Amino acid sequence: MSTDNQKPVDLPTPAMKQELEKRGWALSALSEAAAALARADSTDLLVAEVCSAIAAQGPYVLAWVGKAENDENKTVQVMGGAGSALAYIENIVVSWSDKNISGMGPGGLAIRTGKSSVVVDSELDEGFIAWRELARKFGIRSAIGCPIPDGEARPFGVLLVYSKVPNAFGGSEVQLFESLAQEIGFGLRSIERQHKLDGEIHEKQQTQERLANALKATIEAMARTMEWRDPYTAGHQKRVASISTAIARQMGWDDNAIQALYMAAMVHDIGKVAVPSEILTKPTRLTDLEMQMVQGHVESGYQILKDIPFPWPIADMVRQHHERLDGSGYPHGLKGDQICLEARILAVADTIEAMATHRPYRAARGLSAAMDEVRSEAGEKLDAKVVDAAFELMDANNTLQKLSEAE
Repeated sequence: MSTDNQKPVDLPTPAMKQELEKRGWALSALSEAAAALARADSTDLLVAEVCSAIAAQGPYVLAWVGKAENDENKTVQVMGGAGSALAYIENIVVSWSDKNISGMGPGGLAIRTGKSSVVVDSELDEGFIAWRELARKFGIRSAIGCPIPDGEARPFGVLLVYSKVPNAFGGSEVQLFESLAQEIGFGLRSIERQHKLDGEIHEKQQTQERLANALKATIEAMARTMEWRDPYTAGHQKRVASISTAIARQMGWDDNAIQALYMAAMVHDIGKVAVPSEILTKPTRLTDLEMQMVQGHVESGYQILKDIPFPWPIADMVRQHHERLDGSGYPHGLKGDQICLEARILAVADTIEAMATHRPYRAARGLSAAMDEVRSEAGEKLDAKVVDAAFELMDANNTLQKLSEAE
């Protein structure tokens, strides 16, 4: 086949090769810096890793990020940098004021105008006179300053990149570094928002902790007030709380659910304030009417607690702690799953504590008798899983014995 009509292939000229090489440096820097941006989780790390990624490419001897301060001298504060010429920025003064010679360089111009500023050759650029001698010492011949946007009228700061060869930043390179500066701005704002959010979350957690502690103290004060009226059951609510939370923990409950159960247990008999003290301390068997008055303490407790803005349904737990699975309990004869699990735990803990300790109308029956009682009612009146967990506490270092006897 004849090849006489084929056109000769144009070989790249030295100038084309140089342009391609410059673009390759900038693309490599952009690629590495983008990866650094993605993994940075702090401002210092973002700046350090982005600058390191840039300075590791081609002829770039230094990259640094400056923040535009709004002080009297309009200082550009060094946030961080990297490169073989890093010492260059240790003693330089950069401003973004148009009234200072230190504001005539690429950094100051980029911040002041909001546009990129290129030093084609540091030996020839009039605006670079203030840094020319120092630049020679570190082999710097060209530079670019790209504004880092802040979402406001004035840029947040500037990305500065320095090269050891003149004319290292053409139109394509300017566009690439401008894109990188925009990503830096986005990254810095994202980290700032995240830190602000983390701070707000931490502050909220501290507030919630203080409120929880205050709530706990209030609940415990209410419990002590109740016990002053009824010395025979002094410590009853606290022991029921200890037994209940131990059972819940044995069942794998989380801390928040256990805290709610503790609160309910500490005031589960608060409705007894509506019962005459002579009935509560009566050493003989109660009449039917007196028993009705005592049983009314669950509804009274509910009425006392229902309007308090607890983060949990404490009032319902208190109201239901004498309900039984077969509907034989009070005040509403609830059955099965109609009874909340917290109340089912309270029912077992309350039964154990009441039988195991002394009452004005009878002597303590002891823990063994109390456990026999709850075992006989497991699955019928009391929740079998809760009863099982209570028995597991008896087998584990005799925990239940210690809780039922605690003062």
